[in-house]
Amino acid sequence: MSKAAKRSRADAFGSLLGTLPDLSPTTTGTGSAVPLQQIKVRSNQPRRHFGEAALASLVLSVKEQGVLQPVLLRPVAEGYELIAGERRVRAAQLAGLSEIPAVVREATDEQADLLAALENLQREDLNPLDEVDATLTIVARQLNIPHSDVIPLLHAQRRNPQTEVVEQLDAAFSQLGRGTWRSFASNKAGVLRFPPDLLDLMRQGTLEYTRAAALARIKNEMLRLQLTQRTLAEGLSVRDIALAAKPEQPAPEQLKRVRGLLDERRMARLSKAEQTRAKALLQELESLLSGNSGTVPTTKTSALNVKSRRATPFCSD
Repeated sequence: MSKAAKRSRADAFGSLLGTLPDLSPTTTGTGSAVPLQQIKVRSNQPRRHFGEAALASLVLSVKEQGVLQPVLLRPVAEGYELIAGERRVRAAQLAGLSEIPAVVREATDEQADLLAALENLQREDLNPLDEVDATLTIVARQLNIPHSDVIPLLHAQRRNPQTEVVEQLDAAFSQLGRGTWRSFASNKAGVLRFPPDLLDLMRQGTLEYTRAAALARIKNEMLRLQLTQRTLAEGLSVRDIALAAKPEQPAPEQLKRVRGLLDERRMARLSKAEQTRAKALLQELESLLSGNSGTVPTTKTSALNVKSRRATPFCSD
């Protein structure tokens, strides 16, 4: 993330925060001391997963130095609601603190959503799905349209741009500092087309974007579900997933040998039983290659259960 992008989002966050009434209680050096038991976490917080190692490191820092950056709250019935800083709240609780420094602002639901999204976009470890969700929230608020209408609007403007709307989108994405709205629509927003089960795993922090993307490319749903379970259980890499999803191909050498053996004179030298078996095998092969694999050979002698009286050229092993 560039310094300019960080500064842009920080400026947007600070500008919005500065317009909200300050309701903080008595201020300490790093914010107002608010009891942790009075803080409620919003149900739609943009950050859904917290890495155990990073959280443990923060807990250790809090124990040694305290919480250095105040969290952002808004007043609600019987306490406060968290807008930004959930990881700091969790670390403070795990460190055994009873209170945490906080900035308290009067904010509507819309303002709280926008502040949370802007703060979330400043994270270094933001995964693509969280980035898309946060971006959609911010653009929806700034253009005053429903969250679900943002992606259709972006695609519509790519096809038939309207000057006023394009200027609004350019301004919004310039503020976000994460590329243009055109690249967002054609690339990053594609994560929303992943199957729902993969999106759920990404939101839980169980599956990162690169492996989810590899699984999403598998069109066979049954195979994709099987490989998803294997990925979670065995830790398959992106390469492992791609190889496992690739259908097995006959070895080129084997195909050459079989083609060389398919000869009328060779067939004529076979016994009747062997000829019957060979014809059944050829029927089955033809059916498979033509896409009619459900067709079963109708000969009385099955290609799978008739034993040849002697070795035949069709057995390559």
